[in-house]
Amino acid sequence: MVVMLIVLVALGTIAGLTVISVQGGSTQVSAQRFSAMALYAAESGAAAAMDWLRARYGQGNGFTAALHEAQPPAGIPGNGVRPGQPGNLLSDDQQGWYEVTLRNNAGDPGKGNADTDAIIIIQVTGHGPNGAMRQLAWEVHKEDATSPLTLVGWRDVF
Repeated sequence: MVVMLIVLVALGTIAGLTVISVQGGSTQVSAQRFSAMALYAAESGAAAAMDWLRARYGQGNGFTAALHEAQPPAGIPGNGVRPGQPGNLLSDDQQGWYEVTLRNNAGDPGKGNADTDAIIIIQVTGHGPNGAMRQLAWEVHKEDATSPLTLVGWRDVF
């Protein structure tokens, strides 16, 4: 009888530890999924900003006009639009949105918001479910009015 009681207590302990382990794994998978959704939102925002910037390039003054817009630029489709609101470009089930700001690159010899080298930084914060956030910075360049807008470099800020 004592042996059976010890076996039952051991099995109950193993079952309890298994439940705790599964719950912890489930929480971790959810956090990774939400972070990935925030990353997708940030990438969507950067792509929308690149499309918006193509029309704002000026021969001789680069992206100066875009840098002088209010930050974050309201003209970028979906910028700052929360889930469920009109204008959010992401699907409702994703519960994501993004915020885009534009900055001049640090190496630009121009002063202030004067873009003299046609390189600009697109900084995007993507938001996902449960408060998940990811931030990206894309550095883009345009040679001249007829060349494409190209991605020079990027980094995942957090």
